[in-house]
Amino acid sequence: MYLPSSPVLQPLHRLNKLLPDFHDKLKDLLYGEGYDQCVKALGGGDLAWLIDYLDKVCRQVILPRFMFKPV
Repeated sequence: MYLPSSPVLQPLHRLNKLLPDFHDKLKDLLYGEGYDQCVKALGGGDLAWLIDYLDKVCRQVILPRFMFKPV
């Protein structure tokens, strides 16, 4: 398993995904000061790690059936 080398990604890697406030802590990290500028400079394995990580931890949103209109 690839471990991110970027110091920007280390706090994400250490977050406990089983805690009830995980998504709040994740949001705080992603919207933290300076984080967006550092992420823009990511490349290679670190960028692939971040994409894979976010793909695995995203919240699933289940929409009620009535929101879908028949075609």
